[in-house]
Amino acid sequence: MASKPLTMNPNYTAMVRGTRELHQLVADGKDDSPDADAVRDATDGPWEALSEIERNRVRNLSEDLYSLVEQPPAAQPMTPQAQAKLNDAFEARQRGEWDRALDLLRVWRAYIDPALVSYLRGSIWLEAGDPGTAALFYEHAFKCQGDNQNYLAMFLYALNLADPAAARNRAEQILHEHGKYSPVVVSRAADIKFMSARTTSEAEAHRVFELLEPILKSTLAEFEQQDPSKIDYKSYVMALALLGFSYEFLGKWQAAGEFYSRGLQLDPYNDALLVARGILLYGTSPRALSDLDMAIRTGSPLIWPYVFLAHHALLNGRFEECRRLCDRALNMNGSAAVMSEVSEWMAIAQAGLGFPAEMVRASFDNAIRLDSSSERAKRNFAAFEAAHKPITINIWETRSPGAVRTSGLAERRFAMAA
Repeated sequence: MASKPLTMNPNYTAMVRGTRELHQLVADGKDDSPDADAVRDATDGPWEALSEIERNRVRNLSEDLYSLVEQPPAAQPMTPQAQAKLNDAFEARQRGEWDRALDLLRVWRAYIDPALVSYLRGSIWLEAGDPGTAALFYEHAFKCQGDNQNYLAMFLYALNLADPAAARNRAEQILHEHGKYSPVVVSRAADIKFMSARTTSEAEAHRVFELLEPILKSTLAEFEQQDPSKIDYKSYVMALALLGFSYEFLGKWQAAGEFYSRGLQLDPYNDALLVARGILLYGTSPRALSDLDMAIRTGSPLIWPYVFLAHHALLNGRFEECRRLCDRALNMNGSAAVMSEVSEWMAIAQAGLGFPAEMVRASFDNAIRLDSSSERAKRNFAAFEAAHKPITINIWETRSPGAVRTSGLAERRFAMAA
């Protein structure tokens, strides 16, 4: 059974946020400041609304946060009992028993390296659905053990979920001095910078992608110089994907495809890379269809493989296949323009299968409602109304694979930047 995150009602969220803010003020020597008093006052109401379980969790979080600024207890030699309890904490985390896992770490932390304790706490809070709290513990783990930059990478990941603006600032600092950091950290920082750049102007995005290109190439070289048994392949694939995405956004299609292919050699079931290469090659190579089909088989949550394969089925007169793919796509997230065209294809497929006229009309109506500027959908609707039933000849106006690929690349960028 998949672990469920903690329930985050507004009062509990306010208490946790206040607890973190108070911890930071205490760490800065401002325990008795007006700011600290204001935080305490602001949490009085939420505290009264908490359940006893939530109150205990907040109390324990406060204790754990205070331990970050205290002198750690003298390290105790690992005993069989302590090792067994640490294993219990791992197992509790795997089962989603977040409070029990944290309780065990709290009781037995004297037997565990402080950096590892904070890393485990961060992992528990992240999986429990609270990246803001997780980031504090990951950051402490890195401070305790600065030579383990995987802790810094996890801190960046959690911080980006909780506070994207703060994560972007940290990422920019790292990229500015990328030679001081491991390729795992630089890959994560580049990913954060890349994500934020897509929401900026076209000119600014191009500037950022051109800035990232030499950094990512240097990062790839560092990965490739490592012992293969020690490479973090997930981060390596991320760097390859980022270069591919950057080249795609810069309009350098061949280079983008080459990096997507390199990433897929290492991670052949990476749905994001399969979709990216599939769109890029659609209408020019049979590989596009196998990539998009594999993305669906991997359970990709992206709408694009369904859209492009529906279009391919439509062009080849495979109306039932087109109808099924359109049905899946219409239950996913997509822009109004994309959903309109998919609904239009659904109408054409229904007409080709001999569905009742009212069902075909409903699909055309939906297409035009979603995008009233689609003159093609209106013309196809008019052609349907004027045609003899059942329809035995091709009366439809459809776009070419190249046109669908071009608009798909643009639409995907818009969707990724939103």
